[in-house]
Amino acid sequence: MAATGYRQSDRNLFRWQLQIFSLLWAAYASYYLCRLNFAVAQPLILEEFGWSDAQIGLIPSVYAAVYAIGQFVNGQIGERLGARRMMTAAMIIAFLSNLLFSMTSSYALMLVLWGMNGYAQSAGWSLVVKTMSNWTTVKRRGLIIGLISTCYQVGNVLAWLLAGWLAEKYGWRATFYVPAFIILPVAILFWLGVRDEPQEAGFAPVRDDLAEEPSSSIMQPATKLSIGEVLRVTLTNRVLWILSISFFCANAVRYSFMNWTVTYMKEFHGNNIKQSAFMSVALPLIGAVGAVSAGWISDNLFGKRRAPVCSIMLLALAGVCVGFVFIAQGDVLMATAMLGLAGFLIYGPDMLMSGAASVDFSHPKAAAAATGFIMASGAAGSILSGAGIGWLKGVTDEWAKTVKGDELPMLLRNLGFAPSGAGSEVQVASYFNQWTLVFLLLAIMSVIAASLMMSLWNAKPKGT
Repeated sequence: MAATGYRQSDRNLFRWQLQIFSLLWAAYASYYLCRLNFAVAQPLILEEFGWSDAQIGLIPSVYAAVYAIGQFVNGQIGERLGARRMMTAAMIIAFLSNLLFSMTSSYALMLVLWGMNGYAQSAGWSLVVKTMSNWTTVKRRGLIIGLISTCYQVGNVLAWLLAGWLAEKYGWRATFYVPAFIILPVAILFWLGVRDEPQEAGFAPVRDDLAEEPSSSIMQPATKLSIGEVLRVTLTNRVLWILSISFFCANAVRYSFMNWTVTYMKEFHGNNIKQSAFMSVALPLIGAVGAVSAGWISDNLFGKRRAPVCSIMLLALAGVCVGFVFIAQGDVLMATAMLGLAGFLIYGPDMLMSGAASVDFSHPKAAAAATGFIMASGAAGSILSGAGIGWLKGVTDEWAKTVKGDELPMLLRNLGFAPSGAGSEVQVASYFNQWTLVFLLLAIMSVIAASLMMSLWNAKPKGT
């Protein structure tokens, strides 16, 4: 069984696996409390300071840019330092940045602090995936990563519910300082309870895809690659490049929904901030079901192939994005239902690409680096979701106000997005608003992501 010096008890191992899973889950969920609070505060900050959509959108874009850099950098560092040290430090930085953000009214300082939060948050998911993979066999990886990925859907739900209630009752500043004081004790518990590898807790290695590497053995703790070796095996991996480009597009879509859903529900459908936040939780709540379902389906129906599930769900997501164009203003019930459907289709591919697939196709000793590389690409895509979507929304709004006659209906009919015939001008004009081009752009990005994943249709993970 296990080598001399390792504990022999499967019961003890399971207890440790459950402990590691729970602490990783709680830690990353708390990350989201200190990340998605901005999406709820955003419309209130706009009202208080009178900034443009592009200006307010620049704040999450700065976050995303720093997050992208941090993902790649921290992915390499994480291979050496591990989750216990890096994530604990990151949670302390997130605590400080959120606390200070709640105290300032300076636009420049908000950019700096939210960028600092972005760097802290980047030392998260890749380390969660790496650590959980160390404690999991390849056979159960899709399901386990799917289950642990519910932390960021549930974290999203809790972030919006908490921030919506706080914003309505105490103002937007409370949406930052309250989550800050939640993540701090989580950081302490994380430091006390997490171990990066089973060997650190006295067990034999659990991962069963390390045997392909001559230098690894179940008899000894795994050796580590140098940073140069990690970079080489990551950046020369063709499949990881395809995954990263696809994830760039998919994450642009996901973060556009995450950053702007509360604003969309408030501005377009006329809800107050609490109602908008509460309705918006349909996106991550049903998204959690999508993530677990995608992991199970890829493991059991597609022989651990992740690409077919991603492709199908992303194509369906494109259709849902187009469907948003035809939701009537004030139809809150339909908008909420569509948000739930979008969440189901967004979070499944997101979990597979950033979690299971990134580990499946990476070097066994560079899983955090591979996940960080893919997450960095996704974060680069999410930059578009801030200032880019804000700019497009503002431009479209001005265009909708100034277009005269039948120019707009004619243009949309020529693009294939509008009906023809008598009365079509009035019908089309009712569909065109500041959100129309936003949703059409998201549909196009979803199709591109799906097309790239189709090229990996038959790819399977190592060890299967």
